[in-house]
Amino acid sequence: MGRKRRITWLELLLQIPFIAYSATILVICFLLVFTPFRSTADLARGILVSPNSFTFDNFADAWRNGLGIAIKNSMTLSLLTCLFTALLGGFAGYAFSFLRFRLRNGLYIFMYSGIYVSTMLIALPLFLQYRQLGLVNSMFGALLIFLGLRLPFSVYLFKNFFDEFSIELIEAARIDGLADLRIFFWIVMPLSVGVLSTVILFNFTAVWSDYLIGLLFLQKDSLMTIMPRIMNIFGSGPMVTQATPLGQGFAGLLVSTIPIIVIYALAKKHYITGLTLGSVKS
Repeated sequence: MGRKRRITWLELLLQIPFIAYSATILVICFLLVFTPFRSTADLARGILVSPNSFTFDNFADAWRNGLGIAIKNSMTLSLLTCLFTALLGGFAGYAFSFLRFRLRNGLYIFMYSGIYVSTMLIALPLFLQYRQLGLVNSMFGALLIFLGLRLPFSVYLFKNFFDEFSIELIEAARIDGLADLRIFFWIVMPLSVGVLSTVILFNFTAVWSDYLIGLLFLQKDSLMTIMPRIMNIFGSGPMVTQATPLGQGFAGLLVSTIPIIVIYALAKKHYITGLTLGSVKS
């Protein structure tokens, strides 16, 4: 048997940041899981102390404070964004990979550059334009923003995947008389589950967890999305006592994590495959 290598003090010190980060994640998970089920009186003892009560009242109160409407709005925007980015991104990726037309490379570079656009930088000028066009407090207007922000990344993933696709299969389908639209739906997309799952997971998570766009462009209570609504719940305590309804706020946070966990669990296998797209050239 070989001698066991002793861990040096330097190696141990280098692990401290990672241990501290892991401990922080554990604390956050503890708060997220247990705080929503604690009563207000129990939370008054301290948020980090061991809970001695169990209640579902926080979820009911959060729902009455508009959480249900916010979930519906966020789910609508997330699903529509996933649908259109998958469809339009797939069309664009197919065109950039398999069709030959003028300015193809220039159009792709222009589309690809949208990945680097910062939402923080464009939020204010976009808001001013939307206000002039009457698109503030419009679900359609918010959907257009999310499509503009998420399409470049979707096109990039689809094109990277289609570049590795068998061109012989496409040519054989064309020889058999299939048009490009039928090739796309009947041959290419059924074989693209990995990239499709990755696009859906990334885009759903981005729209579902969005705060800035929802805060600026969907200000009506009936249109508010889930993250701005949760922040409103955290700040809805009485001003006199400056009390914060932690139980209700954390109940909203816990509910907001469920769709992401579910969609990740369903798409995990294909998502991991999709992350490696374009990393190996055949």
